Amino acid sequence: MDSTLLLSFLPLPIFIVIAWAISRAIKKAANKHPPATPDQSAISGIGGWLLLLILGLMFLGPLMGAGRINLDFMSVESQYPNLKTVAAWGTFKSSTWLTFLLVSCLSFYAGIGLVKSRNILVVKRAKIIIWVIGPAASILLGILIPLLVFGKSDPDPKFVGSMIASIVGAAIWTAYLSKSKRVLSTYGIKPPST
Repeated sequence: MDSTLLLSFLPLPIFIVIAWAISRAIKKAANKHPPATPDQSAISGIGGWLLLLILGLMFLGPLMGAGRINLDFMSVESQYPNLKTVAAWGTFKSSTWLTFLLVSCLSFYAGIGLVKSRNILVVKRAKIIIWVIGPAASILLGILIPLLVFGKSDPDPKFVGSMIASIVGAAIWTAYLSKSKRVLSTYGIKPPST
């Protein structure tokens, strides 16, 4: 086998091992906190789909988003090299990265809340943040920032597909957080009275 071909596949196993190690660390840290509902017959604690959601919110989503944005910018700049000298392009890139940083921080905040707390309020907060970092961020990055920077917004055909995908993804995770027995037994069914 060609050594360059072998090296091209090397990042995938490394990424899988790192994701596995992070998920184990999340699960270990999260399960130090007892579930809100002490029912031993119910599935509770961080695991399964809940662990996948937390891993996505804290690490996978931000890393994949950063890679996608960087790849998109590099692709456009390789097609139009003079674009690097246009001031509006620099403003657009800065605005996009700043917005992405904010979205990533919100995503991490939602994930860490699900890890550290055993209160149904963190689940409600995570549901809201999922809609903000998904469909709302797509509209902001795909329509509003180009409109503010360039004075017009011509979303490409991929935008509609990615927008639909972000809505479906947010709806699925919201339904999961609302109906999952693991989520309800881990975080409690209703907010505690004060």
